[in-house]
Amino acid sequence: MRRTVLMLVVCAVPLAAWAADGGAKAGIEAGNRKFEEAVAKGDAAAVAKLYAEDAEILPPDSPPKKGREAIQKEFAELMGAFKKITLKTREVYPMGNFALEVSSWKLEDASGKGPEGKAMVLWKKHGGTWQLYRDMWSGNAPPPAPPTAATQPAPAAAPAAK
Repeated sequence: MRRTVLMLVVCAVPLAAWAADGGAKAGIEAGNRKFEEAVAKGDAAAVAKLYAEDAEILPPDSPPKKGREAIQKEFAELMGAFKKITLKTREVYPMGNFALEVSSWKLEDASGKGPEGKAMVLWKKHGGTWQLYRDMWSGNAPPPAPPTAATQPAPAAAPAAK
């Protein structure tokens, strides 16, 4: 009898957690695996389909891109250099039909090297599927050093007074 009760408790806790977040974490994890698979295939169209039709991405050092067509174009350019992405969900904050994901990512080129960074993604539930709705990411590399006096051009000479 004790074992049965214990098994019910052990099995019910994950179900309760899933029900509490509306399946957000599981849906986000599934979406991230599909994203990784699409990048591995070099399929920017498949990546774009993971985004809501009215989605917007906010890439670093670039203006926002809105809509699947613009998102597909952005990822097609990135996939030319990188063959693999690994996405790791760190936190999920469910909010009804939306969920905020805090994550990390790592890109790899053919030699297995590439940048790493972090992201915040607002996911939107459409039907039974979680779609990326707003996606903002940045790298972990430090910013470039500010120019020094030695690397700055010399100021223009003032015109001679007459």
